[in-house]
Amino acid sequence: MDLAAKAESFESQGRWEAAAEQYQKILKLDPRSVPALNALGALSVKQRKFKAGISYYERALEINPREFGTNLNLGIARIKMQDYKSAASSLEKAAEIDPSSFQGQELLGVALIGQDEYAKAIPPLEKALAREPRDPGSNYLLIRAYIQTGQFEKALDGFDRLEQLDAGSPWVRILRGQAYDGLGSYDKALAEFEEAKKQLPADATVRFSLGFMCWKLRRYDEAISELQEALRLDPRFMQAKYYLADTYLADLKPELALPILQDLVRDSPKDYRSRLDLAKALDKLGRYREAVPQFQEAIRLDPSRAEPHYLLGRTYEKLKRTDDSRRELELAQKAQAAKRVEEESLVRAVGARGNPAPPLGLVPEP
Repeated sequence: MDLAAKAESFESQGRWEAAAEQYQKILKLDPRSVPALNALGALSVKQRKFKAGISYYERALEINPREFGTNLNLGIARIKMQDYKSAASSLEKAAEIDPSSFQGQELLGVALIGQDEYAKAIPPLEKALAREPRDPGSNYLLIRAYIQTGQFEKALDGFDRLEQLDAGSPWVRILRGQAYDGLGSYDKALAEFEEAKKQLPADATVRFSLGFMCWKLRRYDEAISELQEALRLDPRFMQAKYYLADTYLADLKPELALPILQDLVRDSPKDYRSRLDLAKALDKLGRYREAVPQFQEAIRLDPSRAEPHYLLGRTYEKLKRTDDSRRELELAQKAQAAKRVEEESLVRAVGARGNPAPPLGLVPEP
């Protein structure tokens, strides 16, 4: 029995180390053996030795850079390491070599979504579904990409097929709810999330989705209940923490929001939203001097926003710092005016008519 046959026999028995020894013997005889390098890459990945597997695949590609399977498997190994940017590069090459491959197109979509590149993920996912229209995973991914890029009608068009493929799934309801939310059909979105909760009550994402929609509809008691449950199920759910704190602020309970926001800012000091809400909570609690540096940091994180300038100006008023207050209120008006000019320029650029921008001016916080 030759070395390759021995290696394959060991693999079939699950004796991976023994198989690897045979492939290493092949490499000693022929260091440019692409099949042996690919086999060692695959064995390494099976054993979760991803860096070693990637090294073998890269060596194989130095010899034959146009090998479809090697590029594909290198992309898979990089996805397993959550190195989506490098994975996309490998999978783009695989898709170029064999555009008809369902797996190549689908995995390229996965790698792009892993980088939040939803718009770029749509073409390969559409190509994948043209080859395998009944694949549930690709349908889910494409609908998610449509939702994230604001193509809500396209997302809704895909739900009938997805329901046939994954009948009764709560995740179909979650995605449909997100599409209805994007279209402004909040009652329909709420109904979808409530049905998903009936099907999967112990899932943090399901409870968060329902809580988020209640927050948006200003049904604060329900939002608090759902977001608290999401955090009980997943204490590290950062979005649930943020929206729970924001709900407390909206419901005039800044004392409950404050410790959550302090945790969020400590964990993510560069997050604009958490920083701004922390400043708001301190202001509402009458801790004006502590609020000032938090507003200032929010402005530093995103200087283009009008709201933190405006709120800082109001806080300065409470501290009797008249000149500072006037300066911040003027900066708020300038930021708001700049935003309106940008929106009007965008309207002209896309050939739309009318004025979708809100009236100039700032509405005080309650």
